Amino acid sequence: MHRPLVSRIILGLGFALGAATAASAEGSPPLITDDPGTPGNGHWEINVGVSTERRPGERISEAPVVDLNFGVGERLQLTYEVPYLVQRAEGGANVSGLGNSTFSVKWRFLDDGEHGFAMSVFPKIEFNNPGSSSADRGLVDSGSTFILPVQLQKDVGPITLNLQVGREFHPTGDTWIYGATVTRQLNAKVAVAAELAGTAAARFDRSALTLDFGLVVDVNERSSFMASIGRELHNHDEPRATLVGYVGWQLRR
Repeated sequence: MHRPLVSRIILGLGFALGAATAASAEGSPPLITDDPGTPGNGHWEINVGVSTERRPGERISEAPVVDLNFGVGERLQLTYEVPYLVQRAEGGANVSGLGNSTFSVKWRFLDDGEHGFAMSVFPKIEFNNPGSSSADRGLVDSGSTFILPVQLQKDVGPITLNLQVGREFHPTGDTWIYGATVTRQLNAKVAVAAELAGTAAARFDRSALTLDFGLVVDVNERSSFMASIGRELHNHDEPRATLVGYVGWQLRR
């Protein structure tokens, strides 16, 4: 699934003109593709939101999803994310439970600010929460997943480009991840984005593609409103999602 299940991999394409603010430069959320940005030494970035994905006969939501980020030095970021999942099937009872947890470490190993170029690696481990029965109820995949993406960012005049490529390693089969984003600052407080999101099987014989649009509004120096909406353009594994969306709030300390 697009947002509700972390095991779904995303290719992101966003667009932006102008320098990004601290909030919009961080990538996801509301975007899905990550960039090399980190919160800074000793600083927190806390994202709390609600996401939803609707397919024919089914809707699954993260209500809420909590994403905690902490900066260690200027180039390291520790991240923990966990959602509460709610699945609604047409003609059936609702199923809900705690989603898989994800722990990640981002390292921006290249940072050439003069030329607007940076690269990072963001290894992630997704795992079932102890005592949770969500896997037995079909809300999440059973077992652990290792995800290894690399991000690249380049400023080209007023445009910031982000590329991401990597792979997800799971006992049931591996998946490629790849993406690109571009971000535009409309003014000092508002940024808009478009995102093209996709998945690809290890042999590239199956894939999914989603078009997504996002918005970030800086309410003040320490908080931002975030939202995105989109839909799948194709999906080789299940019926296309007619709606994917996210609404959330970011707090920075």
